[in-house]
Amino acid sequence: GGSISLAGDEITGPGVERGMVFQQGALFEWLTVSKNVDFGLRMKKVPKDERAALVEKWLDIVGLQGFGDTPTYQLSGGMQQRVALA
Repeated sequence: GGSISLAGDEITGPGVERGMVFQQGALFEWLTVSKNVDFGLRMKKVPKDERAALVEKWLDIVGLQGFGDTPTYQLSGGMQQRVALA
């Protein structure tokens, strides 16, 4: 066996402070960038009145401001990965 460490701490299992991004697409290609990000927020039960601002915040953080209405299939692979991170 082996071990995994992050910033000097051994990782022994899943945690809320970590996420996962798939190498192959894990987005809904028929949805826009914003709707893909919103989907994750809905799954986390974030109230509807807070989601729009959070979508914009995360798109800004990952450098995709202005792409909210773009269907994800029109983005480059790297941009799709950033949507997944958001």
